[in-house]
Amino acid sequence: MKKGYDADVVIVGGGTAGSFTAWRLAQRGYKVVVVEKHKRGIPGKHIGIFHMDEIRFAQFDIPLPEGKELIGRHETGMAWPPDGDITKTVRYTFVVMELPLFIKRLQKYAEEAGAEYLFDTQCERAMLSRDKVVGVKVTKGKETFEISAAVVVDASGVDAAVRTTLPTRLGIETDPVKPTEFLYVILQYWDDIPDKKSGKFPSGLNFYPFHKAFINPGYGDGAIVGIGQPERLELAEKIQNEFLAERFPNVKHTLTNKTWGRTPFRRPPFSLVGDGFVTVGDAAFMTKPFSGEGVTSGFTAAQIAVETIDAAIKKGDLSKSSLWPLNHRYFTDQGAKFAALFAQLPAAAELSRGDVNYLFKKDIIFSSFDFESMNRDFEVKMGIGRLISVAAKLITGRMTGGLSKEGFKALLSAMGVAGKIKKHYEAYPKNPADLPAWEKKAKKLWGEG
Repeated sequence: MKKGYDADVVIVGGGTAGSFTAWRLAQRGYKVVVVEKHKRGIPGKHIGIFHMDEIRFAQFDIPLPEGKELIGRHETGMAWPPDGDITKTVRYTFVVMELPLFIKRLQKYAEEAGAEYLFDTQCERAMLSRDKVVGVKVTKGKETFEISAAVVVDASGVDAAVRTTLPTRLGIETDPVKPTEFLYVILQYWDDIPDKKSGKFPSGLNFYPFHKAFINPGYGDGAIVGIGQPERLELAEKIQNEFLAERFPNVKHTLTNKTWGRTPFRRPPFSLVGDGFVTVGDAAFMTKPFSGEGVTSGFTAAQIAVETIDAAIKKGDLSKSSLWPLNHRYFTDQGAKFAALFAQLPAAAELSRGDVNYLFKKDIIFSSFDFESMNRDFEVKMGIGRLISVAAKLITGRMTGGLSKEGFKALLSAMGVAGKIKKHYEAYPKNPADLPAWEKKAKKLWGEG
C-alpha cells in the first residue's frame, strides 16, 4: 500500500455518479483516484434490480446493457388509480437492469480510461489548506494515508462523507439528511405467482401513485413489489401491507427476498461547490422528486461537473468562483424543475382517494401525457388551452364534489408556490457574491424563515 497519493481529482464514492464522473474525467487525461468504502462488486447489491430510462443511454453516451446485466426492456407501463382500473398507458421505454452489474461496468470503463480505484477504503475527512479543500484522509485496513488533489468530488451517496465534515465557513451546507428527510423504499421479490398468467396479477411496469407503490418485472417470471414512502421505514412497511391487502389479498407467491433502501427526500444544498470541492448525486440530494430515482439525474450533474472541472484545471484555478458554473448550469435547468416538483409534494398528502380518482378520470396531472412528460422532461408544459381546460375541470370537480375542498386548495396553493420557486431557481446567480441575497429569498419560499 502506498503511503500517499497525488491526483488531479479524488472522487469519494464509486457508485453510479462517482464512477461516471471518474470515467469522463479519466477520458480527458486527468489522474483520477476513486475512494470506495465497499469491496469490489458490493455497491448496488442491496437493491439488485433497477430500471433506467432508455433515452438516457444515448444522452450520456453509455452503451446499452447486455447479457446478465439486462433483465428486460419495456416500451410501455401502466399507472393505476386508487380504486378501479381506469389505467393510463405510459408510452416511455424503460430498461430493467442489475444495478451491481451496471455499476461494475461503469467502474470498468473508468479503470480502462485510467482511473484508479481504492476499494474497501474509508474516507475519514477532507484535508484543508487556507479554507481550500486539497485532498482527503482515508483508511484502508489498519493504514491511514492522504490523497492530495486539485479538486475533491463528493459522490459518496446519502451520507455525504465529505460534505458533512466541512467547516461551514467554506459556504457549503454541511447538515446531514435527517431521518424524516428520506424516502424509504421497500422491495419484495416475488416468484411462483399463478395469478400472473391469468391476468389477476399485473405484468410489466405498474405504478400506483396514491400509495407510491409499484409492481415491476423481477427475475424470470417473478415480480418486484415495491413502495416508497417518506418519514419512516415503519410507515412505508405499514402502507405496503395495506396496499397489498387491498389490491392483491389472495395472490399466492413465494417471497424470495426482501430488502430496503433510502434516498434523500429534501431540497438540494443551495451550492454544490466550494474552493477545491464539488458534490454530485445522492450526496447533493439530486433524486427525482416524483419517483426517488437518482441515477440519471446524478449523471446530469456529473456531466456538468466534469466539464466545469476540466475548464477550471486548464485555467489553473479551482476556486469556488471557477467551479461556480456547475451551480448556475444545474440549478437553472434540472435543479429548477426538481425544485418545482418538490414544492408540489405537500399537496399530494392533502389529496384523498376520491380526489386522486377524480384527477385520474378527468386526465388532470395523471394523464398519459403528464406521466410521459414528467419522466422525459421533468415537467409538464401546458399551453393556454390546456391550462384553461384543467382549471375548468378543477372548478367543476369542486362544485360537483368530485374534488374535496382540502384537495382543491392544496392543488392551487402548490401550483402557485411551485411556479415561484421554479422562477427563482431559473434566476440562480452567476456569481458567488450574489448567493446570500438569492438564498435568503429561496429560504423564504421554502418556508425556512
